[in-house]
Amino acid sequence: MIMASGLLCCKSPKGDLTYCSYSKAGSAGLGKDYCELIADVDSVPKVVVAMRLGNRFEEPEIRAEYPVDKSVVDSLAALLKERKVYKLDGYSLDEAITGGYAYRIYMEYSSGEKVNARWYGNNVKDEAVSAYRLIEGFFEPWRKKAFEDERIARIREMEERFDRLSAAYKKHKDYPLREEDTEALNRYMFTHAWQNDYEADERGELPADLKRGVLSQDALYNLLSEPWK
Repeated sequence: MIMASGLLCCKSPKGDLTYCSYSKAGSAGLGKDYCELIADVDSVPKVVVAMRLGNRFEEPEIRAEYPVDKSVVDSLAALLKERKVYKLDGYSLDEAITGGYAYRIYMEYSSGEKVNARWYGNNVKDEAVSAYRLIEGFFEPWRKKAFEDERIARIREMEERFDRLSAAYKKHKDYPLREEDTEALNRYMFTHAWQNDYEADERGELPADLKRGVLSQDALYNLLSEPWK
């Protein structure tokens, strides 16, 4: 059974764009991704990135906020108007399928007008897919930066744990964080996180001055395999 409503709105919203977001939410532990532009009056506009929320099958959640210039808000508002995304207001699709993702785009304007569209299923209007891709593509630079920032922060954290554990092992000296460091490094080593970071290093995507001995597979594996003396 398919429940759908068509494209309802024909007039471009008045006022300034104050909010825009898109989201992709999966079922069965597939998690949720979203990005939003918050441009409230009398505040610094910002982009919020949230990825892999509640995802049991990939790396941990990623959250980041980035201040942006008003020119960014104006450029997005112009794109939305040019592509007439406002015509999607009221579009809704609920199809009786198992699995997959629910998609949503949402906008608010200083006039109080809103644009809201949501769909779940296979028979999605081309206009909805095109609008989603437009907004997703606009946010892509911040998504990429969030990935990079998260990766660098993760490598630095694991490098600190690796150094502490290595130094303690060489000195045959226990320390309060040993079990926590060992558990974190084991989890890092045997998940996609380490492999993804290692491959990023191989592709030359990490800063040249980033300390990353933890990405030496032999060194990390040997350290975690050695019995504590």
